[in-house]
Amino acid sequence: MTEFWARCYALAAKSLIEVMRTKSYPIQYVLRKTLSEYDDKTQSVTRSMVYDVLRRYGTLERVVEDVSRSELPPLERALVMVAANEVLYEGKHPAPVTDSATRAAKELGLNHRRVHGVVADLEEYERPEPEDEIDRLCLEYHHPRWFVEKFGALLDEDELKELMEVHNEPPEYYTFRVNTTAADVEDVLREFEEHGFEVERGEYVDYCIRVKKGQPLRLEELECWREGHIVPQDEAAALVTEILNPQPGERIADLCAAPGGKTTHIAQLTEDEAEILAVDVSRVRLRRLERFAERMVFENIEVLRADVRRLGRNPRYVGKFDRVLLDPPCSSLGTLRSDPDVKWKIGPRDIRELALKQRQLIRAAARLLKPGGVLVYSTCTITPEENELVVSEAIKRDRLRPVDVRSEFEFLHPPLRVDGVSSSLEAGRMWPHVHGTTGFFVAKLKKLT
Repeated sequence: MTEFWARCYALAAKSLIEVMRTKSYPIQYVLRKTLSEYDDKTQSVTRSMVYDVLRRYGTLERVVEDVSRSELPPLERALVMVAANEVLYEGKHPAPVTDSATRAAKELGLNHRRVHGVVADLEEYERPEPEDEIDRLCLEYHHPRWFVEKFGALLDEDELKELMEVHNEPPEYYTFRVNTTAADVEDVLREFEEHGFEVERGEYVDYCIRVKKGQPLRLEELECWREGHIVPQDEAAALVTEILNPQPGERIADLCAAPGGKTTHIAQLTEDEAEILAVDVSRVRLRRLERFAERMVFENIEVLRADVRRLGRNPRYVGKFDRVLLDPPCSSLGTLRSDPDVKWKIGPRDIRELALKQRQLIRAAARLLKPGGVLVYSTCTITPEENELVVSEAIKRDRLRPVDVRSEFEFLHPPLRVDGVSSSLEAGRMWPHVHGTTGFFVAKLKKLT
């Protein structure tokens, strides 16, 4: 059994290095790549270790700095973080943890004596006193200081704590959108139940389903997956296309479209009878979108590799679309339950750079609309710089009128009112600690004639 745990520690340390060194690939991709050749139990235990460390990453970095006598190489540091999490937060006894970490260090070709000494010292470790109230919240809720400062100024303290607390809880469900052009929701629910899963309809989009986690989910074993009857998609993301309200016969552009969840949703809601242009800058991601659409047997989707900002200056496309959906690259701070690494990789400078790009993208998107056409802007982040402030500038600059979305979707929370936000702004938010979904922002705008 010690060999099993040593293997999991080693795999977790290697995975952490891969996850933290790149912003390009999500955790799920790294773990599939690292763990695919191992049995279900090894995969499950290692995956849990990685996610637990990532949720507390900044706090555990401070622990390693306190207990190590010298700067540790990256892989040793990651291994000690795994061990520290097991002892300090998962309640494991220090002796077997030290043994497993030492064996893992040997397996990885690391300085196992040094790892043994550092991990053994965790038994006597005393957590430091916080420097101030913000530092106390950082340590207690495992968030970076900039996040606590920023959202502490936007939310009251109780709501801030609730938000950070839910970020540290793994999602309870897998969520899927049912392709209602090809399948009945009840049939899909029944198939999951026949495979032993607890499953229910979504709360906000009735053709979404929630599959309770607790057992391995092998999608390839499900006919509904093989036949293109279900799509992995959060309810908040599915709601965005509902708000767009695409109609058959319209010309619709989905910008920054790959990998295609919303593109195929537009095709679904229009019964594959709209003319859809899916635009993205990534050739690789567009290929995924094409395979996605083929699997779901949607035929009226044209794929275009282009920078949206240039598209907004191309007379072939300017003023030609009835509806445009823009879901631009963002800081993804609404996804921290599923992607806890994001809060340690993103900072204020990244948010400013993303907001600049988003302002350029929404201007280009507005140019593609016909007079009277509809633009929906959405993100899976919670910062006002990437949401309310981007849309407010577009309202003032691009002849766009806000459309009320909360009268139809009453469960949406109002936009944040901060300096610079237009008084006429109508938009909606979904919050992880309130709605149990990804954190999302959505605004609907109409082009003035």
